[in-house]
Amino acid sequence: MSTHKERMNKVIQAIENCLESEMNTEELASIACYSAFHFHRLFRSYVGESVYAFRKRLLLERAVRLLQYSNKNITDIALDSGYDNSSSFNKAFKKHFNCTPTDTRQKMVVFEKFYLPKTEDNKSMKAEIVQLDKITGIAARGVGKYDEIAAEAWGRIMKFAYGNKHMNNDVRRFGVSHDDPNVTAPDKIRYDACLDINVDISESDNLRKFSIAGGKYAKFMHKGSYDGLASSYANIFNQWLPESGYELRADPCFDLYLNKDPRRTKPENLKTEIYIPLLGE
Repeated sequence: MSTHKERMNKVIQAIENCLESEMNTEELASIACYSAFHFHRLFRSYVGESVYAFRKRLLLERAVRLLQYSNKNITDIALDSGYDNSSSFNKAFKKHFNCTPTDTRQKMVVFEKFYLPKTEDNKSMKAEIVQLDKITGIAARGVGKYDEIAAEAWGRIMKFAYGNKHMNNDVRRFGVSHDDPNVTAPDKIRYDACLDINVDISESDNLRKFSIAGGKYAKFMHKGSYDGLASSYANIFNQWLPESGYELRADPCFDLYLNKDPRRTKPENLKTEIYIPLLGE
């Protein structure tokens, strides 16, 4: 079972890394080390949807962010999402989200994650524009409701890291949330608990390699409980980003957890850096 999970996770990672390039069945089956004849049934059983549906869903969900927080026109977003024209894209988008791309662009549709009340603490958040190199390491992937999968993923990767004596004061802890809970169904949300250590994970319990793209980011400091991160993101996307003149690029946001042992830290003393990927050099 562990080998099967590892194989399927490699396929998922390959699709995510080359989202705009459709891979054929033979390529994906080869990555999974299964025959093409059985591959589709095995993938659907593991992920809960077909390869085609999985890839199309990720592209459409990415399109929501591009529509609301980039200056790309709808035709270009349609092409980036794997559609030959805006008409086909509009039809698929409306079927999936029950609203049109134009409504989404004009923010006639409320995606609640980014429309939370702004508190005084959030208003004081300021951005530092930074240039990051690519970050690599190991990760534990959780899929499902965020509150449940994040704790499970961290438990799994920390057990491996401490059990194999990989942890030290230089190891950084990152959280990568790939999906917006108000766009993606709760049982399909993807979260990676990450450590920037490059070690052999061949004998690990369902871990994977990860990379965070280098480039320009807006860095924010969130102080306080992790429960307040959603409100900080709301402030960033509703207030800072529209007024900043910057555009998002199609990479996930991520968090850097600065406290070495959050379990022994009072919630009000927790510190988290939020990184928002931006277009430009």
